[in-house]
Amino acid sequence: IVLRYYRSYTPHLFISFLFGVDDSRICRVMRKVEPVLAQVVAIPKERQLSQREIESLIIDATEQPIERPKKDDQKPYYSGKKKKHTVKTEIRISGESRIVHVSTTRPGAVHDFALYKQEAPVPKESRVYVDSGYQGLDKLHTQTELPYKASKNKHLAPEEKEYNRGLSSFRVRIENVFAQMKVFRILSDRYRNKRRRYNIKFKIIAGIVNMKNGFSHV
Repeated sequence: IVLRYYRSYTPHLFISFLFGVDDSRICRVMRKVEPVLAQVVAIPKERQLSQREIESLIIDATEQPIERPKKDDQKPYYSGKKKKHTVKTEIRISGESRIVHVSTTRPGAVHDFALYKQEAPVPKESRVYVDSGYQGLDKLHTQTELPYKASKNKHLAPEEKEYNRGLSSFRVRIENVFAQMKVFRILSDRYRNKRRRYNIKFKIIAGIVNMKNGFSHV
């Protein structure tokens, strides 16, 4: 029931027809099964990374539209980038495309770099690959690979453009991981459920994607 719901994100009534149960039971099943499922497949919060995994880390955040919050709660969730109310979650993957960390989900107005700073810092020996949303990270973590940014008065040199292309071609791995996660429509459609249980769903799906790609949850 849980996996079918994540994959299709159809109303509880439709899921109840598929499994021959009353629709009021679907919500109760979800509440009971999700914590158990999280113990089996979700990314452990305090997992110790191997030396191979920390050599290269690709970091990025993703936003998902949500239902309009109550009036007093709208501003923190309004994303100027998406022009919608959203929630934002950061993931970190190894060079092998294994998800090794899932952040706490934050309101969409939180900047990518601010979200990073609210999580545990990456190991000092890791080389980190990020996009321009993480400007300033190189001051906190010296082994940071950031794209060069052109300005009104300064165009990029050919070698800087070449560097940006190389960085982008390496970072595309995290975009592929996001695409695999968003096959589950509960992470791609407008999120209709209560936000307090969003993060556990995100972590379960991250664990499923790891298992699909041949990685265990430990």
